[in-house]
Amino acid sequence: MSREMTDKGEANVWHCVLTYEMTCPKCSTVMSRNGYKSVMYQSAQNGTSLIFFKIKKQKYICKCCKNTELAELSDVRKGDHLFRDVKQIIAMQIEENMSMTTIAKINNVSSNTVIRSILGLACYIKPSFHYLSRNIAFDDFKSGKFAKSGYFLLLMNIETHQPIDVISDRGDHSLEKYFLRYSPAARAAVRTVTVDLFSPYRSTIQKVFPNAIIIADHFHVVVQAFKGLNQLRIKVMKSFKYGSPEYRQLNRFWKLIMKSESDLNRSDRYKRRNFKNLQLTDDEVVNRLLSLSEELRAAYNFYQDLIFIIHNQSSERLKTLLWPEDDKNSAILPQEMDAAIKTLRKHFEEIINSFKTKYCHFSTGPVEGCNNKIKVIKRTAYGFRNFYHFKIRILIAFKNSFYSKNFISLTKQQKTANSPTTEKLAA
Repeated sequence: MSREMTDKGEANVWHCVLTYEMTCPKCSTVMSRNGYKSVMYQSAQNGTSLIFFKIKKQKYICKCCKNTELAELSDVRKGDHLFRDVKQIIAMQIEENMSMTTIAKINNVSSNTVIRSILGLACYIKPSFHYLSRNIAFDDFKSGKFAKSGYFLLLMNIETHQPIDVISDRGDHSLEKYFLRYSPAARAAVRTVTVDLFSPYRSTIQKVFPNAIIIADHFHVVVQAFKGLNQLRIKVMKSFKYGSPEYRQLNRFWKLIMKSESDLNRSDRYKRRNFKNLQLTDDEVVNRLLSLSEELRAAYNFYQDLIFIIHNQSSERLKTLLWPEDDKNSAILPQEMDAAIKTLRKHFEEIINSFKTKYCHFSTGPVEGCNNKIKVIKRTAYGFRNFYHFKIRILIAFKNSFYSKNFISLTKQQKTANSPTTEKLAA
């Protein structure tokens, strides 16, 4: 071993000789040695020191057919100058929240080498179009300029929270085309599809999954009333003079109005500057805000009733809330809540499906959590220019994805296969 200057800086260089008996692959006769060829290979770093192996590889010639060969290392792919352990380290680092440029600097390789390592992992993430989970969910996230609709979709096994695939577009029949790639038997095996209340999904799901029922996500159900209540709050707030006590009260304490009634603090009193420094509980503040408008109170009651029904999963109460027997109750609700009521009525059966005991724990929450991590990946990389690279980074980033399982199992197989070697590497 010697300390030498390489094209990547000063490094520890090990000088070795690789030679062994070789049989001609064409005529099966023993080949004769025919000199050496020196090749430099980069290995994994030892701390902060670069490590290279300068190997004199034996050259061979067949006396019968004049075929020539060169000794090869099992730890190095033919044509490469990196040991397999370097590529495995790069593959592990791709899972972390690091840009490809950072990974390249850490391992003293080029960014193109990292990209080739990513593409080499593509064999582990090919989905099987002959199988699909019985219970699936998908949700969209922003795609930038990649998709015409502006959104990608993340497909997930909702029982195991295992990401399955990234779909390139949610519009222009792209979703239908994607699922039709699965075999009819795989699509027929799907029992539930958990999604938000985006209407175009319904026709696609009914067409490609003949035996599946649609489950509406509880969060997106409540959001419909949330949006209507918040619009009304802003309308009532703007009806008062800018800077007036009522305006500042509705502007300052909007979170208390949107909060679940059961979570309001009814015991602790705090000095409220917008209420002339009175000592008030959260519940008392909300009551004072609702007294400013009867419409706001009616919308607030509807919103709180919906939260209570979703939490207790009461089908009868939901039906009564959406189709009240007394027409006076429905007439009191402001116009801002009309869109929410129409949407909830339209998806009533899907909401009822989410109340069933077998499916009550299904939601798009795990998919939303994955979407947050995808945003971090996108921000760390300062965006992607290639959808395929972006898709691989997403599937690699999740430890529970089928990629991780495939990669770990195949790595173990490679280690087992490479353990008994016939090479003679002499220092």
